[in-house]
Amino acid sequence: MNVWDSKTTCGSQAAVLLLGIYVVVVPSISLIPSLGSYNEKRALQIGFLLVVGGTLLISGTTRRRWLAVFRGLPALAQWGFGTVLGLGILSSALAPAPFYAFLEVGHFVLLFALAGIVASVIHQKPKRAQWFLLGAVALSALLYAVYFAVRYGGALAFPELEVGRETIGAFANTRFFNQYQTWTLPILVGGAVALPKQWRAARGIVFTLAALWWTLVFASNVRGTVLAMAVGTVGAWLLFRSHAHRWIAVQVASMAAGGVLYFFLFYLGGEAVPQVAERLKDVGQGGRPHYWMKCLEMAWMNPWLGVGPMHYAWPPNNFASGAHPHSAFFQWLAEWGVPSTTIMSSLAVWGGWSWMKQERDATEREEDLLPEVGVALVASVLAGASHAMVSGLIVMPVSQVLLAVVGGWAWGRHNCSDKRTGSGLSRWPHHAIFCAAVLSSMPVVGAATKDLSTVENRREAFLEAVDRTSLSPRYWTQGYIEVRDSSAIEQVPEED
Repeated sequence: MNVWDSKTTCGSQAAVLLLGIYVVVVPSISLIPSLGSYNEKRALQIGFLLVVGGTLLISGTTRRRWLAVFRGLPALAQWGFGTVLGLGILSSALAPAPFYAFLEVGHFVLLFALAGIVASVIHQKPKRAQWFLLGAVALSALLYAVYFAVRYGGALAFPELEVGRETIGAFANTRFFNQYQTWTLPILVGGAVALPKQWRAARGIVFTLAALWWTLVFASNVRGTVLAMAVGTVGAWLLFRSHAHRWIAVQVASMAAGGVLYFFLFYLGGEAVPQVAERLKDVGQGGRPHYWMKCLEMAWMNPWLGVGPMHYAWPPNNFASGAHPHSAFFQWLAEWGVPSTTIMSSLAVWGGWSWMKQERDATEREEDLLPEVGVALVASVLAGASHAMVSGLIVMPVSQVLLAVVGGWAWGRHNCSDKRTGSGLSRWPHHAIFCAAVLSSMPVVGAATKDLSTVENRREAFLEAVDRTSLSPRYWTQGYIEVRDSSAIEQVPEED
């Protein structure tokens, strides 16, 4: 069944349909297994973003709708995003490895373009588009549940395969799967609450998926997602109060059901004891504080423009065990500089609070078509923002796409209720600047596919030059940039 009216289908709606396919398929199914899990997901993301950019350039209707939602932003926000882009371009031009710096900037431009497409579709067809996105998230979780069931069954059938954390697969690292959970778990709970009461089977399935998500949270012994869910739940309660009670009740019930599932699947099935409580005691320990101090050193040495986008991963700048600092704030501060970080942080806090306050007011006035979705989205945004402070949420490919989905979803709901046309730049400069940004981003991001052809050689060069076997993902699985032979890093002292 087509979720859009055939008479009104345009490029933006086609792009969202393709987005739905990406969200459903990519987390669970390997389409290019020869590349390896991480590089495969990045390559598929690149292809999808290039389609998004091409759609905006080719379809005048799509571009006009995108610019309409952008002009709905306050003028200060429009200029703020433009300033961040300008600072990023200047920082990239001065960086030691400009290709990778411009690649990062271009990649974020296309992700922002994707968020705007999602916002424009929700602005045009709010109820239908939001049901489509809820369905895509639920189908994505359902497909992953099937994948997990197959792996779990294999672990039971073959004694040499142990039931445990390794049973959770499809991602290069379990933590990347946990980031996927952080974005989608609040939305799954929201879907279970939003579905009509007469759809008992559908409500039961979505609730079971949310419970399974909690089971896998316990099984993966993750701290970030647990803390993120706590922040999201408390934030939703403080904002919506009684209007969030149903969502919170279902969240707590799914967590309890997930604990029961964990007892049967992992404790009885594999004698695995959840270590989440123990790991929560270690918050603040490990390598993250060291990474963040390194970011502060980089920002101190390069306060205005930073060391360059993606250049935390340039060996002469940093050669620790991670090619990103496991914090969105510190990463942006080190790589993009203090002014850009100040603007982005201000936009996030100001814009986020404006949107969340609007969600609360619309719910209290009973004006929201899908009030449960508003609660779920607020929880998802708060959870994602808090998790991003302690992980690479803005780095990993699937998480980046979900960031654009959730951000665009919130942007579209805000724009639906806020009918301002904006007082920023006039129409034609908007078109020219937007087209120039997208057009310049596409070749750079497209060139990353050529970069993929040498990724194995650079991986081998990295492993030859270091005394460890683990890789440090950033854009590709081997995340350190400009490592084309061992001489690029053999003179760089490795940090403890």
